[in-house]
Amino acid sequence: MRNGNPNERGDQRVSVEKSIDLTATGASIEQAVEEAVSRARLTLQGVSSFEVERIDGIVGEDDISFRVLVRVSFVVKEHVHE
Repeated sequence: MRNGNPNERGDQRVSVEKSIDLTATGASIEQAVEEAVSRARLTLQGVSSFEVERIDGIVGEDDISFRVLVRVSFVVKEHVHE
């Protein structure tokens, strides 16, 4: 710990990430994933990565759609109040 900051280790900065799970649908897997990540970015700052946890589908009368469960990670800010 340098200068009393518990988030610094030597010359390295340490970051903390939080993850949320989102479900989205689309005409393709890619479209469903893009929808989930785009929605997350509307309300979260620092979105850094995603992981597709599950893919399944919905069968309609004349078409199919894909549903994905996506874990989206974002960086937790060091300062709560700015």
